[in-house]
Amino acid sequence: MNLDATRRVVIITGGAGGVGSIVSRRWLDSGASVLIVDHRQNTIDAWLAEFSQKSWAGRVATLATDVTTEAGGKAMVDQAHTSFGKPADTLIHLVGGFASAAVEDENAARTWESMIARNLTSAFQCYRAILPALRARNGGWIVGLSSRVASNPGPRVSAYAASKAALGALTSSLAAEVRSAGIHVNLIVASTIDTPANRKAMGETQAASWVTPDDIADATMYLCSDQSRSVHGATLEVFANA
Repeated sequence: MNLDATRRVVIITGGAGGVGSIVSRRWLDSGASVLIVDHRQNTIDAWLAEFSQKSWAGRVATLATDVTTEAGGKAMVDQAHTSFGKPADTLIHLVGGFASAAVEDENAARTWESMIARNLTSAFQCYRAILPALRARNGGWIVGLSSRVASNPGPRVSAYAASKAALGALTSSLAAEVRSAGIHVNLIVASTIDTPANRKAMGETQAASWVTPDDIADATMYLCSDQSRSVHGATLEVFANA
């Protein structure tokens, strides 16, 4: 799916990562001004080296910050406004992470804290930070990314699954809070995504049947468009064959 996103200002957290790099490129190709947010400057630099195009001049900005903090969320919103001369109308929140541990493992508490921070607290801080700007413009879009593991967890993924399940609850509740303000809050739930990290961790045998980053980009473009004007608090499943 493609749309004319000219005059749109989009913040993409995790926008230089395995999924985010493709999502960012798609929105830029559609005419949007995009702020790419990542925790590490070297990840941003690698994205710029690989993807930056002259046709995007003046429409791409970057920020390295920790969006699990209130200060990081505020910096993100302020940077978008400073870079493009107007506030963001869209937040695509792709920051997250995966780690496994059994509840009785020695590192279980550290894993729990990490998963909650990266997959849940980051969303809370970013969503909270952008809401004043969206309210001021009488509407906008917020989309997060979850995993189908949240509803069917196996062993050793309790922290990850709990954090993603809680993200679903945050999405539903916030959508109900801000719907009357014209703000759309929705969630993409994906099966295994074809990223370099997943190929390294799981091998490449089944990669052809995985969800692609372009599939995720398509979902963001639908959920952050006028075509989804009646969609609030929805879970959009993007599942492949495996």
